[in-house]
Formats: sequence, C-alpha cells, structure tokens
Amino acid sequence: MTKDSKVVPIEKRQDKMMRREIVVRALGAELSALITASRAVTTEAANSLQPGVSGSAFQILQWLHSFGPTKASGIADALSMDRSVVSRLAKELRKHELIESDPEKEDARSVVYRIAASARDRIADAIARKGSHFEMRVNQWPEADIVQLTRLLHRLNERIL
Repeated sequence: MTKDSKVVPIEKRQDKMMRREIVVRALGAELSALITASRAVTTEAANSLQPGVSGSAFQILQWLHSFGPTKASGIADALSMDRSVVSRLAKELRKHELIESDPEKEDARSVVYRIAASARDRIADAIARKGSHFEMRVNQWPEADIVQLTRLLHRLNERIL
C-alpha cells in the first residue's frame, strides 16, 4: 500500500454494495415494466389486425415484414421460439390469411413463410401504429437522451442475447 492510497472501511464498501444492489433492482423493475408495456402494445397491434391473433404471432409477422420469406427454423432461431410454437402460430396466421407458405425448393419437407400480399398493407399499418406508441413516449425527449438510452439498451442486449 502506498502513502497515497486510502483504505475504505468495510462499512462504506458494504454501503456501496447495498446501493448498487438497490439500483440494479430498480433497473430490473423498470425493464420489467417496459417489457410488460411492450407486450401489451404488441397484443393491441395483433388484435387490430384480427381479433384473436396473439402477440407472439404478431412477432412472426414483424419478422417476416422486416426480413422477408423465411423458413420456420429461421423464424424460431431469430425469435428464440421453439419450432413447434412457430408452426402452431403460423397455422393461426394462415387461418386468418395473414401469411402464406410454400415448400422450400431444396427440401420439400420444409416450409417457407411469407406475408400474404392481401395483408401486406394492413400489417405495415399495424407495425407503424405499434411504433408510434414508443415514439409518443419519447417525443419530448432531447435527442441526446434517446441516443444514450439506445446505446445503453444495445449494450445490455449484447450481454443478454
């Protein structure tokens, strides 16, 4: 130990650890609230398309809208869903004529899903309405705050995903 270094009493170290634990718990509570709100907005968007369409099925629509025709396995991997769940949800979406499917060219046992042409505009509108919920929440924020939050969430997601 050098003459310039300071010994931090154990009580202060414990206080600092307790404060950090409180702050981390508060962060967890805020993230939980955000996830809950996001699920509610997703469910609302799904129901605006067709009553009874689940929020999970809407996630598949968002994926297909953003990335185009995709096999069930690709959707499952991207959305961290089980393939059987994707198949069940795709069946629901086909029933409502929101998606269509074709056998994959290389392997006819596999299916490629795509958004139905007749539903493309409705789905795009529902996705835009969903996005507007979050835009309204940050509408009055300074751009620097939005950039900072985006950067921090990206950093957090890198560790999680």
